[in-house]
Amino acid sequence: MNTNQISPFEYVSILVSIILGLGITQILSSFSDLLYNHKKVKFYLPHSIWVIFVLFLHIQDWFVTYQLKDKMIWELPELVFILLYPIMLFMAAKMLIPTNNDEEKFDMKVFFLSQFSMIFCIIGISILLSILFNIFFLDKGFLQQIPLMIFFLVIMFLFFKKTQHEVLHKILAILLLISAIFSVIIEKNMWVIK
Repeated sequence: MNTNQISPFEYVSILVSIILGLGITQILSSFSDLLYNHKKVKFYLPHSIWVIFVLFLHIQDWFVTYQLKDKMIWELPELVFILLYPIMLFMAAKMLIPTNNDEEKFDMKVFFLSQFSMIFCIIGISILLSILFNIFFLDKGFLQQIPLMIFFLVIMFLFFKKTQHEVLHKILAILLLISAIFSVIIEKNMWVIK
């Protein structure tokens, strides 16, 4: 018997990790470029919070995926479904920060308000995938998904309304930051690899 053989979960998690790694690399390298050019960048608080939040979601997905470590049989549709969430996160990461460094100045408020609709659409799809993942893979109850459903409704409302109301975006960004902090505190058992 070959003891060096990897488990089905390890095999699946390699591809998940690659996609999550690409998203994290996108965020860190692009945001570092903005910091490097800080003299010509006008930062915008909601945008910066969204960057941090999407980075947080990448790390959270890495932790949550580990909960599938005991799954011994993987079928292609399951693998594709598991990959959709990190793919959505990568797309959100790619859209959050401009890649055109030829511009003389970057106003992140203007950039964010021009991109938020598509970012919110991607985040909305991610939320739906997360709800389905929680129900079908983690066996969490429907009622436990209510906070995610509320988040989904808010994001979809803003996506369809395409509102550029600055106060609304600031409130949402601050609520995102607070909810991320509280979720780490409340679900501290999830943030453990054993």
